[in-house]
Amino acid sequence: MRAPSRPHAALADLRDLAGSDARLYRLARLASLWLLPLMFGIVLVGFEMGPVPGSGCAANAVGVDFTQVWAAGQAALRGGAAEPYDLPRHLQNLREAFGPDCRFAWHYPPVFMLPAAAVAALPPAGAFLAWTFAGVGLLALALRLAGGRAALLVGLAHPLVFCNLVYGQNGLFTAGLLTLGALLVDRRPLVAGLCFGLVAYKPQLAALAPLLLLVTGRWRCLGACLGTVLALCLAALLAFGSAPWLGFLGTIGETDRIILRQAAAGLDLNASAYGAVRLAGGPFALAWTAQIAASLGALALAWRVWATCPDPRMRAATLLAAAPMLSPYVPVYDLAPVVPATVLLVVAARRAGGLHAYERWLLIAAPLTAGLRVGAEATGICFGLIFALATLACIAARALPQPATRGLGALP
Repeated sequence: MRAPSRPHAALADLRDLAGSDARLYRLARLASLWLLPLMFGIVLVGFEMGPVPGSGCAANAVGVDFTQVWAAGQAALRGGAAEPYDLPRHLQNLREAFGPDCRFAWHYPPVFMLPAAAVAALPPAGAFLAWTFAGVGLLALALRLAGGRAALLVGLAHPLVFCNLVYGQNGLFTAGLLTLGALLVDRRPLVAGLCFGLVAYKPQLAALAPLLLLVTGRWRCLGACLGTVLALCLAALLAFGSAPWLGFLGTIGETDRIILRQAAAGLDLNASAYGAVRLAGGPFALAWTAQIAASLGALALAWRVWATCPDPRMRAATLLAAAPMLSPYVPVYDLAPVVPATVLLVVAARRAGGLHAYERWLLIAAPLTAGLRVGAEATGICFGLIFALATLACIAARALPQPATRGLGALP
């Protein structure tokens, strides 16, 4: 009897995997046991960042984006917290610290200068490691709360987590804080509001939470959220003065030009609806139309789930999956909230009796997120947006109330 070809055998294995929850869970746990040491080993061994001219960003295996966090924090520590908002000065600071190939524009609000200054008190390598462990620790706490130890291991092994580690980005903080806030919103509303408010450094991703708190009447949590944002703004004002705020307001137009119109970071990096249209060659007007439609759709869907779904985990998953949809700029590392959203989906599915077939295929496709940017660059298709929308659709299908089915003998 003729043996099946390798492609046919691989397809058969995938079909077997997609047909069994137990097999899929077992594979995920086994994969996490060797992926986690590999991921963290790459981060720990591959990072050799230091203020040595000529050996800056291009010579670093990981942590490239973290260079400007450290440089901005250093400027704040020496009394120049407004310098990051002066692009030529910021680029000069980066060149002096890490070499001429480090070129990043600073777009964060001044509240982000507080943690930047804190980590910049350490040498670059130590600061990066502290940043990495803090982000991983916060996400680990959120994943453990979401689904226990198994969820913690599998969630941390997700490629989107590794993406944040490689870039040295803050997506793990965003995902962790949003997850804790969403899970604690009814049990610990003040703590939840604190967590939501701490995401003020990424206002485009933080916006959905207070909107949902407002429309669902969760006033204590909303008050804690807004109070936290106000406290952060006042702390930044007292620590650094008004100059950074004036600089930030003056660079909003520049941010639009650099990030959205010129796509200086690359069209392949942006996983938003706006980015998908621009990546496909569409005009700016169509890109903004698509983005407004996606934002309104995500907001309406999240509102419906929060108003009708009794399961707090599914409400949390919806917030996490929908939050990135509201922003016109979603670099792939900012899709990190999708990781705990998927974990919460799996937890809810197991409690309800098992995964649906399309949910299994979503989990099988998760490892492909390691190549989201490469795939977008090669094909002109925004796979990041497709994956995010697929995740949100699976969550909505489980979270939204199902229409009542009538028996054959029911009266009309």
